[in-house]
Order: sequence, then C-alpha cells, then structure tokens
Amino acid sequence: MKHIASATALLVLLAAGAAQARNIDLVTLPPRDTVQLTIYNSEDLTLVRETRSITFKKGTNRLEFSWANTLIDPTSCYFRPLAHDSEIEVLDTTFPQDRPEVLIWNVDSKFEGQVPVEVSYFTSGISWNADYVMVTNAAETTMALDGFVTVINSSGEDYEGAQVRLVVGTVNLVEKIARLAQPAGNRRLARNLGAIDKLSDSRATKEEALEQTVLAADADGDKPSQGRGKFGAAAPPRIVKEGLSEYFIFTVEGQQTVKTGWSQRMISMRGREVPFDILYRYRPHQYGPKPARFFILANDKPHKMGDSPLPDGMIRVFRENGRDGLTFYVAQSSKYIPINEKIELNVGKDDQIVYERVVLDLARQNFIYDEDHKPEPIVVGWDETQKWQEEIRNYRQKPIKMEIRHVLQGDVEFGMEVPGLKLYDFHTVEYTLDLPASAKKKFTSDGLFRLGRNQKQNEVRLKP
Repeated sequence: MKHIASATALLVLLAAGAAQARNIDLVTLPPRDTVQLTIYNSEDLTLVRETRSITFKKGTNRLEFSWANTLIDPTSCYFRPLAHDSEIEVLDTTFPQDRPEVLIWNVDSKFEGQVPVEVSYFTSGISWNADYVMVTNAAETTMALDGFVTVINSSGEDYEGAQVRLVVGTVNLVEKIARLAQPAGNRRLARNLGAIDKLSDSRATKEEALEQTVLAADADGDKPSQGRGKFGAAAPPRIVKEGLSEYFIFTVEGQQTVKTGWSQRMISMRGREVPFDILYRYRPHQYGPKPARFFILANDKPHKMGDSPLPDGMIRVFRENGRDGLTFYVAQSSKYIPINEKIELNVGKDDQIVYERVVLDLARQNFIYDEDHKPEPIVVGWDETQKWQEEIRNYRQKPIKMEIRHVLQGDVEFGMEVPGLKLYDFHTVEYTLDLPASAKKKFTSDGLFRLGRNQKQNEVRLKP
C-alpha cells in the first residue's frame, strides 16, 4: 500500500475520542475488497467506487481519507456502510487545517464488529480511446472486425483488481475535476460537503445529493458484477454493454489492473464474416479527378453488428492478399456510430476503374446587349449549351456499382440518357449505375446554362 500518494490506500481508523479517556488506536485498513471505475471520457471524469472492511467500536470512530499527489475531487468524497446502516451514522466531515489534503469522517456506531463500507469519489486523469481493425477476405466480400479500447491512467493512483466501465456519450459538468483537485479548490470543501451532510439522514438522499453536486450519474448504485474471471486469465476480457437514456456504458469483463502511468488495451467487440458492399464514387469536388472506392456496411443485425453504438476512434482497414499476408488500405478516424447507422470507409483510388468526361459540343446564343454602353454595346447576357460524353471502363473481373455527382453552378437545365437521374441538392445532379465485369459504358449528357442577365435563378432543373 502506498502512503498518502495513494488516493484511497490509507484510511486510518481511530478509537473513540479522548473524552472517553481511552487510548486512540491507529489501524491501517486491509487492501480494497473491490473497486469499480466508471470513466466518462468526454469530461475527463472517473467515478471510483471501492469497498473495504472496517472494524468499528461502539461510540465515535474517526476515519481519515487522504488524496495527496492524485487528481481526486475532494468535494465528491463519500462514505457509507453497506451493512448495519441503521446503527452507523456519519456525524460530520472535518478538514484539518494543518493537513490540506486530508479529511476525517466522524462516525457514530452502535455496532461493534467488522462492517463492509463503500468509499466513492470522482477523479480525473483516467481516459480511454477506441480503435478498430477491419480485415477483408481476398475476394472482398466479408471482413473480420475487431474493436479495442485502451485505458490510460495518469491519475496518480493504482487500481488493482478493478472493474472498468466505459461511458460512451457526452455528460455535462459544471467544473472540471482536475481543477477541483488543486489546492484552490479545497476552499470549497467544507461548504460543499457541509451542504450535503445537512440534508436528510437518508444515505440514499445524501448519495443522490452528492452525485448531483458534481454529476447526475450512476445513481442506480450498480455493484460490481460477480463471478468475473481474475486478471491474467487466458481468455481476454470482453465488453458488456448497458444502455442508458443519454449515454451508453461498456463494462469490461473481469478484473483489470490499471496502474498509474500505464495504458492497457482490451477487446471491446469482435465480428466475423461481416458482409459489406463496395461502391465507387466519382465526386471530383470532394475526392479528386479519379473515382474513390468505398467499403459500406452498417452497425446493425444484418451486418452481424448492432449490439451497441460504436465509440469514435481510428479504423484501420486491411485485405488478405491470399499469400498469408495483409495489404493495408487506409486509417480513417470515425465519429460516434449509433445502432443502425452506416459506416463508410474511403479505401482510396482504384486504377482498374476509369471514368472520363469530354466536351463534344459548346455553343452560345440568345445574346443580350447593353445598348447604352459607349463607345459600343457589349454583351451582358447569353445562353450556353454544352454536350458531354461520359465513359466508364471496368477492368476488374467482377461487376461494380458507381455513384456519380456533377456540380453545376448557376441557372441550369440538365439532361442525361441514364435511368435514375436525380437532384442531390439545388446545384448537384446524381445518378448510380451498375457495370458488369470487364465492361465499359458510354452515354451523353447536356446542359443549358443561362448566364449574365439571362440568369433568372440559381438552381439546376432536370429536363423531362
């Protein structure tokens, strides 16, 4: 056990006060029985809940708690017995002036013997991030998908045998815990905790008030799961998902050792033979002059996923090359992916798919002149017609699907000899076509552009 540098490592149990004319016993408590970490990544916030066994004497007991060299929020420290709660009561909380990083709970006990207690508090400095590895088969029809979470502990405290819970979503916090853990934050200790202790003696009410003071979270009082495997077991820990109204909790199965200054990577999800689609997109205004290839799937049951939202993180995509090796495609950051949401991965250009567009004809007519311009009239409005030929060549040995968008600025009438032509927005046309293996297609399109004073509006209209 660390002394002082460990946030919860040293709680000192003192006997009844000097008024009872008895010697004060200094008792170092045994290690934690259990500890649970609930990490709210969006606010650099972790709720720590630990249990210990304390031997109480009848009368007044004094419990000392210190948080030196850690990032604990001292305003959030809370103590409650888990048994004999009708016989054990926290009288008050004091903060010794000569020991600025210590508090003392004065506890009155009508029970003598060992009692399990819970100490909870918020700390900062513990964070987590997610990443994903996708490996397609050689035919690019299905993929293996593994999700990971990495927990990073910079809190100044070691947590051994911890149950780890990871919160996906955004929570609202009035003050940052790291700021409250600094000496300047200690001036508010007596006021904040005093207000809590003046509420009803009901421990449920006190706990609710405490957590609402900092964050309305985990008020359900879930206890660490029973029957978990110990850290170091052969099977890797899995993640259990639990849905809440405003965010989602991943619970890492088993007991983890989360040491300060260390990080630990754990498996959060695993999918096998996950189907996906390949779509080519020609959008020169977004992806450049060549078609971009996309792997498209969804976080849903048909894609053998959809058990929970996916946290934002880095996605790395590989392909089996058929020779016991992998080909790397792309590393792409992803935002939070809800259940049933699409996942689109741009895996780069494909030289086996060629798209070309050339102008076949260009003409101008319907001129408008400014007759008042001197020394001679000038053109101030006209119509311009353009005709293009578009060609797609597929050199792959399997059929493809391609989505094409053209951005046409101004007052435009556009026509094309392809089915499914539609407006994506007021100045973008879109169509999708299928192309067989080792095939090519040619088609024409035309546009009428009203320019200058001939322009009446700023939108594209499709010709019948």
